[in-house]
Amino acid sequence: MTSTAKRLPDVLTDPVSGRRISLLDYKARNVRLSWLLAVGTALILAALAYLLAQVTDVASTGFFVGSALAIGGAQGVVGFLLSDKIALAAAGAQKATAEQHRYLVNVAEAVAIGAGVPTPAVYVIDSPAPNAFATGRDPSRSSIAVTRGLLELLDRQELEGVVAHEMAHIRNYDVRFMSMLVATVGAVIVLRDLVLRWMRFGGSSRSRRSGSDRGGGAAQGVVLLLLVVLLVLGPVLATLLRLAVSRRREYLADASAAYITRNPEGLARALEKIRDYRGPVLEVSEGVRHMFFVNPVSGRDGSALFSTHPPIQERIDRLRRM
Repeated sequence: MTSTAKRLPDVLTDPVSGRRISLLDYKARNVRLSWLLAVGTALILAALAYLLAQVTDVASTGFFVGSALAIGGAQGVVGFLLSDKIALAAAGAQKATAEQHRYLVNVAEAVAIGAGVPTPAVYVIDSPAPNAFATGRDPSRSSIAVTRGLLELLDRQELEGVVAHEMAHIRNYDVRFMSMLVATVGAVIVLRDLVLRWMRFGGSSRSRRSGSDRGGGAAQGVVLLLLVVLLVLGPVLATLLRLAVSRRREYLADASAAYITRNPEGLARALEKIRDYRGPVLEVSEGVRHMFFVNPVSGRDGSALFSTHPPIQERIDRLRRM
């Protein structure tokens, strides 16, 4: 790939549905979904706090609701402003320099031209497992990290394909949506853990005795049941959403990468090499696994039911049909 490569078109074929879609509309949809997700999570947190206040029979329901919204707001702000730094630190990524990683920096610069985005900050993860991920808020504030194993395993065309895939996530604002998803789901989980600890230390039994003394035990029992159901289903539903959304975005990023490099075979070969890799896995937090090029744990086949990535062989087949 050279600096004269054509830029990614604004319309391409969705590799899942076969329909032609506008990437500009897709990007705008990602921005809307990011904020809708934040609002939806705030409503869930408020409902959880309200139910918790009813169960504990505290005088200040507003304090509980306000505290929950404060937790959610803080998580959202952190996710929006610092998600890239948190993800890079969690993966142990170190900033690439032109002196030590000239080859990688040159590839990133060339692919950025083809993608029509500013060159992101480039990082290297000291791991033999071949992988990569992108993070950030928008194309002007984004980063790409690749592992040492990826640099050693792939040739230039294959590396360009992987970098282009991550560049597509940046261009399409996938990185913002997924960062917001991590932050908002984290807020629900934090509140859930607080409630579970409270119940473990006898809070629920005290509230039931208090409600029974006033003749409202049945009503509080229903409220407690609703609270438990919401606490259990909230994170589960959010995880299922993350799985469904992540798989679709991976297919579209593959297609976008093929257009950026004009070489779907390069990305297909990279996926084959990663599929056949049998060395040590990349140990990273579960919260950031969905951001990687392939799942760091199940990336060898990607066929697990709850994998955040589609099967690798299916990705290869789709690329070779382009």
